[in-house]
Amino acid sequence: AEAGFPENATVLLYAGRISPEKNVNFLPEVLRSLLKFRNFDSQKHDYRLLIAGDGPLKNELEKNLQTIAPGKFKFLGHVTDHEKLADIYANSDIFLHPNPREPFGIGPLEAMASGLPVVAPDSGGVLSYATDDNAWLAEPDVESYFAAVRDIFNNDEKRARKIKNALETAAKYSWENSTDNLFALYDKMYEDFRRRREFFVIEPEVKTPDFAGRIVLSKEKSNELH
Repeated sequence: AEAGFPENATVLLYAGRISPEKNVNFLPEVLRSLLKFRNFDSQKHDYRLLIAGDGPLKNELEKNLQTIAPGKFKFLGHVTDHEKLADIYANSDIFLHPNPREPFGIGPLEAMASGLPVVAPDSGGVLSYATDDNAWLAEPDVESYFAAVRDIFNNDEKRARKIKNALETAAKYSWENSTDNLFALYDKMYEDFRRRREFFVIEPEVKTPDFAGRIVLSKEKSNELH
């Protein structure tokens, strides 16, 4: 209701920075393909795109969406209230993550924690937690994302299984678990240092070169050659 979408709308969500490296201009093309398919869709999904975020490409993205799908999208701006953001996740239908070079990607993980089906590229840092068992991984092209979105609605059993696995995955990335893993990594690094201490010993300082002596030797060598 806040976005102005009809109650039966199928809401596609993107949450993140609106900038070139995020590949956000890919989103209007995905929405276009889904809207074109609607006339042949037995379920008649009324697709809408919800964007939570801000950045330098906002105006360009908004212009593209207005051309491709007028009235079918809504910008919420940068959402700083964590409870509101969680509510946005929980009330959407699918999370679209377009960036194939994401270093990690907190957005898809937050979506998983909210029980939201995630469509993400089969590349980049998201693969550190996203798999074919808990997400819909696809090539970062329009046809593959279109197919992934359609698959989410075509198989209720698969959707329920992946969402369940995604919730379990997200639970492993709690702050407590993440902190424990960080300290465990430090402990491992320290033990490795102790075991191979001789490889980490600082070399003695290099003596100052005797440039004057080298010049004399060079002259003597030159005389010999002559």
